[in-house]
Parts: sequence; C-alpha cells; structure tokens
Amino acid sequence: MNTQIVYVLVSSEKDVFLEELWVSAWSLRRYEPDVTVNVIVDEPTAKRVYSNVDLMALITNVVVADVPEKYTPKERSREIKTRIRDLIKGDFFYIDTDTVICKSLGDVDNCEYDVAGIPDSNVLLRSNPFADGMIGSVKEIFGSDVSNCEYLINGGVIYAKDNDVAHELFRRWNKNWTYSCFKKGNSQDQPALWQSDHEMGNVIKLLPDVYNSQVAMSLQYFADAAIVHFLHMNFIPDQSYSPYLSLKIYKDIKAAGKLTSDIKELIINCKSSFTPLTMPVGRDQLLFLFTPMGKTFVQIYKDGGVASWLMLKMSSLLERLHKFTCKKK
Repeated sequence: MNTQIVYVLVSSEKDVFLEELWVSAWSLRRYEPDVTVNVIVDEPTAKRVYSNVDLMALITNVVVADVPEKYTPKERSREIKTRIRDLIKGDFFYIDTDTVICKSLGDVDNCEYDVAGIPDSNVLLRSNPFADGMIGSVKEIFGSDVSNCEYLINGGVIYAKDNDVAHELFRRWNKNWTYSCFKKGNSQDQPALWQSDHEMGNVIKLLPDVYNSQVAMSLQYFADAAIVHFLHMNFIPDQSYSPYLSLKIYKDIKAAGKLTSDIKELIINCKSSFTPLTMPVGRDQLLFLFTPMGKTFVQIYKDGGVASWLMLKMSSLLERLHKFTCKKK
C-alpha cells in the first residue's frame, strides 16, 4: 500500500484513546506491514507514545502539532484533525482510532477523487434516522441548508490527495470548526466538515462503505468490512454486548500494559466478539430506542422493582388497547 495512513491522538492516563490506537495500528500491520503510519499528537501525548515501545514499533512517524495550551483535550484533537492536510505531505488515508482493520486497504491507492469518505451511519441522508438533527446542527451553527445533500460524510475515515482542492477543504474545515467551537459552543467536528463541503459544492466523493463499517448503526457492510468503526455511542448507557463499544478491551489493555495473547485473538476475531444474546433491530425499533421514552423504558426494565412491574403491566394493557383499536378500523 503506497497511500500513507494518518491517525490523530490526544490522550492522557484518564482515557483509553492510546489503547484504541494500539488496537487499530496492530490490526493494520497484520495486513499492511510496510505502509507508512503517521500519528499526529500534541506535545503531552507525544511523551506517552514515545514511552510505549510496543506501540512505537507500529508507527513510522510521530508528528507533534503545535496546539494552543488553553484548549481542552477534545478541542486539541479536533484542532489537529481539521489541520491534517497542512501537517502531512502527500496523499493520505485518515482513520479514527476506534477502529479495527480486517483486510488489506491497498485498493485505496486507486482512489481518483480529491477527497473521499463514507456516509454517516452508512446511509444516504434521506435514510439517516438522525438526518433532522444533522441538518439542524449545520443550520443552527452556520445558517446553511444542507437538506438537499445526497449524503453527509462520517469524519472517521477520510481519503485526501495533496492538491489544492483538499487543502482548501481542510482550511475551511479548520476555520468553520473554530467558529463552531468557540463562537457557537459546539466542539463536534462533523457539522463543520459538512458545512465546508457544502461551501465548495460537495467535493467529497464516496468510497466503498466497507472502508468505514459503522457497526453500531448499520450491519449491511459488517461482514465484508475492511475497517470496522466502533463508534463512541455515549448516549447508550449499557454496551456490555461488545468489548469494543463498552471499551472493555481498551481498559484491559491499559491494565495489562500490553496486548496479551487473548486480546490479540479478540482483535483478530473482532467480528465475532459480540455476546451471544445480541441481535439486530429494524429501523422502527432503533428510532424508538433512541427516543427519551425508549431510553427510560430500557432503564426501568433493567433496574427492576415496582416501576418495572408497572411498566410491563401498562405495556400489556396498551398492546390490548392497540389491537382493539385496529379491529375497530
């Protein structure tokens, strides 16, 4: 593989982002042993990376970016991410750290686009269950209407050539993110990415979805995924059905201080790492579970007690009432 890989890492002992990078980079080296791997960090993170001999063996270059000291860790990460194009020379393939590489990425060398990525949630905008919120965030922050866009890109995997179009997109991305973060109080990087692409007439084109299988939202590309993206879904309180989504694998690595044989086996077989009682749900069930009512029902059911018993009784009553109403129609 000739296209260089880029990761961004801002990490301390308080989090597991370094352990995420360790997993992703180790899985990458199984399939791309000779690829150039760049890790862009802030100065405090650089010390942690340099001190980890096993991790350093997976990295080609550590690039230390100059970031304002007053920025929070999240702001430092987003500042670096939106500046990658100016920090790295040559075409690159950026990958989030919360990923596992499951096959060769060599076909990325054949990408002819200036910038390319994969739709958020692996679906076109009109099918995205979070479309209203995504469109609304851009409208609220920038006053722009992106509702007519065919897709909005997930920022977890991005291919970029070293040309004027890519440089301009990232320049706008950094400028728009800075405005979003410090003028509008939204530190997320994706609304600024969507706005930047919108300003340039939608220059970001599509890569095959297997390069960013966002398994928490879609299973369609999971089986053939080259990159499995275990999104941070913090609004789901209990994700113990996956050692990746629950962060257990990363916490185990931090505790052990290394990738044990069991952990390596879990990385190699990440696609079969879910607990036995884990099942896919359809669109209607997914939409309900993400509502305040759905979250509340799940929590009450999990906690048990009188509230859980009453909820189940009421659910049974509502089910009978619904069936009766349907017969009347």
